[in-house]
Amino acid sequence: MKIVKVFIYFIICILTTSCATGKAVKYLKEGKTAEENFKVTLPFEIKNGYIIVEVKIKNKNYNFILDTGAPNVVSKELAERLNLKVIDSVNVSDVFDQSKNTKYTRLETIEIGTLNFIGTVALITDFNSIPVWSSLNVDGFIGSNLMQHAIWDFDFNKKQITITDNESKLSLPEDIIENKLFIGYAGIPAIACKINGKKVWNFTVDFGYNGGIVIPFSEFEKQKEDGKISDFTKSETHGVIGIYGKQDITRESYKGIINDIAFGNSTLKKEKVYSEQYFNQLFGLDFFRNYRVILNWKSKKIKLIANNENANLKYKAYAQHAILYCHNLTY
Repeated sequence: MKIVKVFIYFIICILTTSCATGKAVKYLKEGKTAEENFKVTLPFEIKNGYIIVEVKIKNKNYNFILDTGAPNVVSKELAERLNLKVIDSVNVSDVFDQSKNTKYTRLETIEIGTLNFIGTVALITDFNSIPVWSSLNVDGFIGSNLMQHAIWDFDFNKKQITITDNESKLSLPEDIIENKLFIGYAGIPAIACKINGKKVWNFTVDFGYNGGIVIPFSEFEKQKEDGKISDFTKSETHGVIGIYGKQDITRESYKGIINDIAFGNSTLKKEKVYSEQYFNQLFGLDFFRNYRVILNWKSKKIKLIANNENANLKYKAYAQHAILYCHNLTY
């Protein structure tokens, strides 16, 4: 399995400045649940490192990727099949500054489990242009602009998600790792952490990235020069795919082990990390899947409960190939 995160940070930093951008940001705040006082549990599967959930739209079932690092997305084919109305469009640029006009629609209702989310907006994208998406046989993404309207409890041991509107309905132990969430555009959550004592902001909580911890390239180099990262290797990444296609470029990257990362009220020791030029910092699914994870947009908290085999707050070592690539495909 290669680590892949195709560039879909539509809202964080790559929307072309325009009046349409402001409207897009406003649209991505919309939505609510039809139900009140709810607690719904549903299964999920992990396929090629991505969370896949079954959703229902207009009485038909579809497979969607669940991605906290992006807004809702539907494939062009699904939008046509459901005759979804385009409500507006915005120019979206990928990491290579290639810009295209991207349309978006409003999903009247999308059912997850037995819970109905009403009036959330989704971007419309051609999935056939992105091999990893088409190979997963999915029709869209459940993103943070929808997820922000509930509390989500991910149990990776049981492979099930509980969605509720009240955290007190969840059975939580006293021994919890906790950190503050910073909520960005489209409801995308981020956290701050200390890397070897140095505070670094805006680590995206990104369930749509199937790798682990990614730290800023400049910070990795600085700490390497200061002798705080001694166990590392340097390499080059070739042939990157943006949302509009391949680019034959080369970037420097590192993988290494850092002494500690302060994650809220806990400290992780001797963790493997990855860093690559031009990419933002994040915590990916290969980190979070070793915990039970509660995301609460209302209280702006993320809570982690270590799995039984992870009781010492150490998540499982990545497979060697699991940190070789970040936000890209190779060819």
